[in-house]
Amino acid sequence: MPRHLSEAQRARAIAKLEENWSLTEVAAELNVSKSCIFYIKKRWQGEQLLQRTIRQSIGKVSTENEDNALVEFINHNPFETAVKAREETLFPGSLRTTQRRLKQCGFKNCVAAHKMFLTEEHKQRRVQFANEFLQGNEFWNNVMFSDETTFQSSKNERLHVYRSRNTRFEENYTLSTTNSGRFSVNVWA
Repeated sequence: MPRHLSEAQRARAIAKLEENWSLTEVAAELNVSKSCIFYIKKRWQGEQLLQRTIRQSIGKVSTENEDNALVEFINHNPFETAVKAREETLFPGSLRTTQRRLKQCGFKNCVAAHKMFLTEEHKQRRVQFANEFLQGNEFWNNVMFSDETTFQSSKNERLHVYRSRNTRFEENYTLSTTNSGRFSVNVWA
């Protein structure tokens, strides 16, 4: 089906309708939908016009500066919600528009990764341990590996973060997990 009828085709449709053709017959003749012919007839009866109505685009709700302020806020506060970003930056659009702008600027709203950040001392001790037991040591013959699940008594909640692609484990987009001082139970099954 053609996307739009020319003015001549619209005039032909009106002529057929005035000859008492049905909407369905005119639509089949011009190879368009019945609703298309209905709106042509309605416009002709109301305004005596055959030209298409040219729709004006609404345009963007926000300016480039407002978009930049929104992006800057999220860069500095990746764990904040779009609602908070909109309020803090006085972004003029709706919540959905705010989310759409952030997505257009390359931000995704994802569940934040949880990871324990290692201090330099932790890193050195881990490397030292690995080097000690790297080669030729009978230690590994006496080690048994198994699957285990750890239940912790501390609160684990899902927080969302705005970040760009391939930045999941960067420190500013990751939640640091810390020991709560409470107990953990390891369970083997």
